[in-house]
Amino acid sequence: MTVRLLESGYQVSALCRNPTSDRVRNFPRSADVEWIEGDIGDLLVLQNAIQEADFVIHAAALVSFDPRDRKKLYHINVEGTSNMVNVSLLSEKLQKFIHISSVASLSPSKPMPTEIDERQGFNPDDSTSDYAWSKYNAELEVVRGVEEGLKAVMVNPSIILSPGNKDESSAGLFGYVMKEKPFYPTGWINYVDVRDVVSVVMELLKRGPVNGEKFLLSAGHIPYQSFFEKIATVAGKRAPFIRSRNWMTGLAWRMEFILSLFTGKKPLLTKFTAASSSKRLIYKGKALADFWPDFRFHTLDETIRWVLAKKE
Repeated sequence: MTVRLLESGYQVSALCRNPTSDRVRNFPRSADVEWIEGDIGDLLVLQNAIQEADFVIHAAALVSFDPRDRKKLYHINVEGTSNMVNVSLLSEKLQKFIHISSVASLSPSKPMPTEIDERQGFNPDDSTSDYAWSKYNAELEVVRGVEEGLKAVMVNPSIILSPGNKDESSAGLFGYVMKEKPFYPTGWINYVDVRDVVSVVMELLKRGPVNGEKFLLSAGHIPYQSFFEKIATVAGKRAPFIRSRNWMTGLAWRMEFILSLFTGKKPLLTKFTAASSSKRLIYKGKALADFWPDFRFHTLDETIRWVLAKKE
């Protein structure tokens, strides 16, 4: 996102907790970015950063399905978004506030719909994660801001496929295949290339709605088994070949949790990720086709080849 903004002629200020970290120093075109030290819990830092901004892209969030992170999720995702909205409302210069949310805030009702689009509400049940709750409540803060005069729009991507660090977000799915793990879940994965998310956000900066509208971004869906097989074929690895039964998945996430108590590491599999990986949902947005009829997502094959090439 940052590089595309710079390439398009925007001056970019980015909030970070440690501007001297290796991650910041190694960031592409880091020297062209104004790095602002702080976090979204610091109202004074936010006010100083936003008061001269023409646009705000709010992408800061904690992604975690560990029940022990419930308070952190609320503090960062909900209170943080509230802070961003409140400070943005004080600006007389701000033209648009873009909130990067998630399809997690679109919780299907029962019986399950065939396809889920932007009209889907939030219908939590026992399998609804704290992360989903936090993203839903964060969106309510944006809606509240719109009611108070904020010009805003929201983007709801499905699982974003990107290179990233090996254990972060969707990069962990590629890492799972690279380790030649044997099991695959029974559900479907809905996916979108990070480059497509960036392209849509860039277009929304230039034009489009400002009344809290949602844009669900998903390039398609595919069974996890087929998804892993595609990665394995390109990477020259053995694909997962054992279907994970419900009792196996239930036992696995409980063992992961117990192991995390001793190691201090975040569990790779939780009750919520296990439930999610067994669902067969289709996320298919409608707003993007009306807003940008000629837009075309990258194909899954293109994305997989790109991600794996970046990892080499």
